[in-house]
Amino acid sequence: MNHRDAMARKIALLRSTGAVEELERRWEDADEDPPYATYAVLEIADGAEPARAWPGGLDEFYRLTAAASFGGVDVRPEDQVAPQRAVDAAGEPIDDRPWLRIGDIGYEDALLMDEASGEVIVYTDSYVKYGWVSPVVLTCADVPEFIDTVAIGPRHKEIRGPLDRQREPWWETDPWIAYMAEAGLTEGGEER
Repeated sequence: MNHRDAMARKIALLRSTGAVEELERRWEDADEDPPYATYAVLEIADGAEPARAWPGGLDEFYRLTAAASFGGVDVRPEDQVAPQRAVDAAGEPIDDRPWLRIGDIGYEDALLMDEASGEVIVYTDSYVKYGWVSPVVLTCADVPEFIDTVAIGPRHKEIRGPLDRQREPWWETDPWIAYMAEAGLTEGGEER
């Protein structure tokens, strides 16, 4: 199955199994706030025909859901997509590509898409604080690959950087990661 089909299948599965309501119930029943407690664990808006053609499968995503949150990964509605200058610690552009901010990762980081190729990156401008050599945390070829393997997939743990460079294993108590494993969206670090 390709990433486009897998993205559509996973979003449909989350809708048809009542995942949004289940995660809301778990959130309310939690004894203490889960990590990153100010974000919505799961939200999936109705799909809509995009106002323009988008590269990298972003238009296909919008047809499935006009905006969504997947455990700290927020894909913005089409009218909130905006150019963003991706810079390094010295304030210099990381490359000469035109980047669009298509979403947010948690509190600090951005989900960027190359306007020409459709490549998607997780970008953090505070990378020096963590001792990383690059502001690019992870890369996917396009939006469907990102949604399939990261937002709703086994690479979700990487949204905050390389696993071996993270201070604590936040994913061990993250409600979204636990739900994905229980729902069979990931298994042993590999997608089903």
